[in-house]
Amino acid sequence: MIDELKEVMGFRLTLWIHPFINIECPSFATALREGYFVKGKKGQSVITRWWQGANAGLIDFTNPNATDWWKKRLNTLQALGVDSFKFDAGETNWIQDGSVVGGDPLLHPNSYTTAYVNAVATYGGMVEVRSGRNNQALPIFFRMLDKDSIWGYNNGLRSLIPTLLLFSTVGYPFVLPDMIGGNAYKGQKPSKELFVRWLQANAFMPSLQFSIVPWQYDEDVVKICKDVVELREKYNSTLLNAAKQAIATGAPINRPLWWIAPTDKETFTIDSEYMLGDTILVAPVLEEGAIKRDIYLPSGQWTGHNGQKYTGPQWIREYSAPLQTLPFFILSETA
Repeated sequence: MIDELKEVMGFRLTLWIHPFINIECPSFATALREGYFVKGKKGQSVITRWWQGANAGLIDFTNPNATDWWKKRLNTLQALGVDSFKFDAGETNWIQDGSVVGGDPLLHPNSYTTAYVNAVATYGGMVEVRSGRNNQALPIFFRMLDKDSIWGYNNGLRSLIPTLLLFSTVGYPFVLPDMIGGNAYKGQKPSKELFVRWLQANAFMPSLQFSIVPWQYDEDVVKICKDVVELREKYNSTLLNAAKQAIATGAPINRPLWWIAPTDKETFTIDSEYMLGDTILVAPVLEEGAIKRDIYLPSGQWTGHNGQKYTGPQWIREYSAPLQTLPFFILSETA
């Protein structure tokens, strides 16, 4: 199957990986015997629960022997042709009360997350994780936690840009925004409008992830998706240059508006727009049923996606943005 996916169909293959071993798994006994699970204060292995198991051990990544054993199992998969891994969990909430992990006791239990992410980052630039603590120097994707397929701030589309800017400004530039359209939990498939607006909001972020596919909707959605991907390709050099700058200086790939206008108080509370580098301002529609939105442009000479020129700073009120339109602006000259 791996050969068919890679050689015939042209895919790169990644596998979903997590730090848990359920009690019914044959590897559980080995890890328990060797002391590879997180332990309690008396040295006993602690049983935890997670979303795919009520009784499981949690690999202790602050234990070098446990880490080496666990990674050798992944190396076996890589030898079969697996390209990379999607690493889930790693947060400290899976560590039961009373457990003990290695590292500085003053950093307990956060040292666990740091050790986990450091361990998995050795598998290359396609790696993604969804947790991190003092891991900003690693050149891997840090994924947002699962979003709900809804519109609002309560973990829906409206929370996408604030989460992006939070990750970016605390030193994690390689943000993976997770699934376009949200995670569709409990059969909550995003509407056509929500799916398209989510894709547009995601367009100039470091990565696109299609898990809900556009052809589940109609030909209009397929065309819009193709247009957005082509738009992204058109400005790919800007994205790559911003990524290189992030490596060299630590500057975010995606920046809040105040990054380019630090004395403009109007930019301080804007959470529905973002920058790609210092020159592309993105202002997606984030409200259900909306075909217009207000857009703020900081100081400078701006060119809209339709070629129209603007001089900032200014608010553009009720900017037209029907479903097929993603408003964005190019800064051609600073004031």
